[in-house]
Amino acid sequence: MKKIALFISALCLALSVSAQPAQQKGRPDGKDRQQNHKEMISRLQSEHIAFLTAELDLSPEEAQAFWPVFNKVQKEQMEIHKALGAASKKLRDALKENKSDKELKDALSAYNKAKQNQKSVLADYQNEFIKILGVQKAAKLYVAEESFRTRQINKLGQGRKDGKPQGAPKGQKKSKPTAESN
Repeated sequence: MKKIALFISALCLALSVSAQPAQQKGRPDGKDRQQNHKEMISRLQSEHIAFLTAELDLSPEEAQAFWPVFNKVQKEQMEIHKALGAASKKLRDALKENKSDKELKDALSAYNKAKQNQKSVLADYQNEFIKILGVQKAAKLYVAEESFRTRQINKLGQGRKDGKPQGAPKGQKKSKPTAESN
């Protein structure tokens, strides 16, 4: 469970890092960046669905019951990730602004609560997944989630080694800065 939560965090961090500010790309606004971000998320979700479908070998009945629950889990994980980011920012800001011990304690408690929620979301659905898929396939789901996370992290690392921007389509190299873009 902890590793899956780390995957979501790493994935969101990688996606946010990979989207360069529009000014660095010579664009007057961030619309292209937002579109690229949406396309990257869509591509990642498609890969995730294909990977899980192959790993779990779902029957049509299982798939019909599984995907709505899995999508609900994904949505909750994203909401929790956003809450964790906000709590983390509030804690950092409280430290920077030399807030009182009480304010720091409150910010720290909010951060730890968000962190705890992040760790528990997939575990909360364990029994529901077992009911839908049976114990064997439910266990495969958790292993497949870990495998997918590891695979995506390795792809991000490989992209850095190849000189590609994170999340760039295969074959796309990182462009070198020119006098016009600086």
